[in-house]
Amino acid sequence: MRSSNDWPSLVVAVALAFVLVTVAVTPVAGESVTAQSESSPDGTEADTTAEPQSNETQSDGTETTDRTTQRPTTTPGESAFVVSNLSAASRVRVGDNVTVTAAVTNHGTARGTETLRYSFDGETVATRTATLDAGATTLLTVTVTADEISAVHDSVEAGTHVHGVRNESGAGIATRLRVTPDVDFTVERIEAPTEVSHGEPYLVLATVENPGDVAVTRRVAYAFAGQHVAEKAVTVSGNDTRQVAFQIRLADVEAAVGTVANETTYDHAVVTGGDRSGGAVRVVERPHADASSLAVESFEAADDVRPGDSHTVNLTVRNVDTAHFEGQVAYWVDGSVVETEWVRVPIGEQRTVSFRVPYDDVERAAVPLSAQRTTHSVRVGDAALVTRPVTVHAPTRTPTTPPPTFTVTSTAPAPTQSPSPAAPTPSPTTDGGEGDATCQRGFFSECGGSPFGEVSLTLLGVFLSGFGIVYEMYRGRR
Repeated sequence: MRSSNDWPSLVVAVALAFVLVTVAVTPVAGESVTAQSESSPDGTEADTTAEPQSNETQSDGTETTDRTTQRPTTTPGESAFVVSNLSAASRVRVGDNVTVTAAVTNHGTARGTETLRYSFDGETVATRTATLDAGATTLLTVTVTADEISAVHDSVEAGTHVHGVRNESGAGIATRLRVTPDVDFTVERIEAPTEVSHGEPYLVLATVENPGDVAVTRRVAYAFAGQHVAEKAVTVSGNDTRQVAFQIRLADVEAAVGTVANETTYDHAVVTGGDRSGGAVRVVERPHADASSLAVESFEAADDVRPGDSHTVNLTVRNVDTAHFEGQVAYWVDGSVVETEWVRVPIGEQRTVSFRVPYDDVERAAVPLSAQRTTHSVRVGDAALVTRPVTVHAPTRTPTTPPPTFTVTSTAPAPTQSPSPAAPTPSPTTDGGEGDATCQRGFFSECGGSPFGEVSLTLLGVFLSGFGIVYEMYRGRR
């Protein structure tokens, strides 16, 4: 039978067809590997050009920015200036000067001269020239006026800006600068004693208002005889008020103004910006205002404080000492003084001290205020006459959309690329695999290619041609 003798020829023909198919497939596979190595995982073409690393860093909003900058690679005989340890104010008013300080070091191997640039919102406002020996460091200070900044920018508006110092190559350090409106608080109300004495602390309360439309932070001070004795940084939202409390001792006053004599009248006030409010205060010798002189007989107060409410606190005390009591009694909520009263209690007699406390007064005094279980108390100086628990409910406010957050970033310009054919749109598969969800292979095609694209059809034609040769050889042998 001749058919049994044809099998060796058939095997040779099939082997020849397999070799032809393998030779045709091998170049395509190599091209596929090359394309994938130059593509990003998401299928987009990757940029193979090395991007220079930026030395710009993100500021954390603190007063001083101190970041480590990357040292440039230098060759013998070159200079390389690096900017570090940027120090700058975190906030200024509209119209104020801006001052920044930074360390500049020559990390190169030769003496060199470079122009350092102070930039504001990406634009160069001022330049300084520095000449340094190799390895030397200098402290660079730049002060620019509002007019100099406005010469580059049409105007410097209130808000958050970015400024910093850079070298000639553009590397350096930047930080955020908060520019606030040129607005001062006004003092709307003050509660202060008209008589004080040595050895006894006293409280001064002031309500300050922000007439502007945005939140600002300003210094609020207590002044005695024209000298600042104590001050605080206070932040108030736009068109809002806040209460500021100062607890003062005459020892603190004397440290600022000198000796304070008994039976003498002075002026004292709360001062902020160009506004002040106060009056006369007399230093006297008086009976000891000691909390131990008063025995609490009753305390009446709400244990639940809600927005819109106005509650009354009544404290009844008796003077159990051998001297008259006369002094300041204060109502506190959550560690903040809310109201004060001047009280005189003769020996052996009883008095009721009343505080009328609107919720708004509590909110202005205890900032930030949140719904919580806390305490309220009545005190004389630092000593509490009575302390009780209380629940303070947070104010109900209409939610507002928060402004977009500001992020300092450094983005290198995208390199220009020659146009390339659009990649075919991948179609998801149905097997639920992670990779297959975004990529589907065709028959002898690359990932994401058409099921029967140009390559697939070429390979199929080669295979069918080989099969046809084998078939004709087989028929000829028969």
